[in-house]
Amino acid sequence: MRSMTESNLAVRPGDHPVHGTWLSVDVVALTDDLEPQIVLIERAGAPHKGETTLPGGLLAAWDGETVEQCAQRIMRDKAGTELTGGVAVVDVVSDPDRDERGHTVSIVVVARVPAEATGAVPVTQIPEAMPFGHTTIARAAIRRLEERLLVDPDTTHAMLGDETTLAQVRALLNVTGPTTAGAARKRLDRSPLYRRTDQLRKPAPTGRPGHVYRFTYGPA
Repeated sequence: MRSMTESNLAVRPGDHPVHGTWLSVDVVALTDDLEPQIVLIERAGAPHKGETTLPGGLLAAWDGETVEQCAQRIMRDKAGTELTGGVAVVDVVSDPDRDERGHTVSIVVVARVPAEATGAVPVTQIPEAMPFGHTTIARAAIRRLEERLLVDPDTTHAMLGDETTLAQVRALLNVTGPTTAGAARKRLDRSPLYRRTDQLRKPAPTGRPGHVYRFTYGPA
């Protein structure tokens, strides 16, 4: 992995290297269970060593890395966990003062991780004033997730996958505030992205079985 200095070189006419702009990926990862929590990490190096942030890092564009590959690498290397599905871009943050090391444009993605992922905390416990604007980034991403769930295909599939249940949908909606089962069911039944099947699945060992909904967006 290149250093930030090495990866932030642009070339002007006349071949004079100058510092340009970094492109990074910040991951808002929620645990894949009925009480989703957000994964945070403790920074291992300067700046802000020991402080809590979102998992994030530079996009290795020089190696042909995609945003999804970058998110997978970040979660594996910095959070010690794997993603359970894909990612969806929910924001691009370009505040030039966000990172004291230089102008860094952040691609913000949402994703799911296993329920046992370390570093997971309730969304209500996101620390105030995390470095790099991560508090604002995390809260904005969660709001956009609630707005796009069952509306935007990419966001929905990244968070719910090929199959889901009412309990799983309600759990995600509850991240931004209490949602009744009736409100969640109405939203799920009205979405063109999932079709209810006759298959039943228990949301938890002690829960009542619920219908499985299958993702239907895209070519048949």
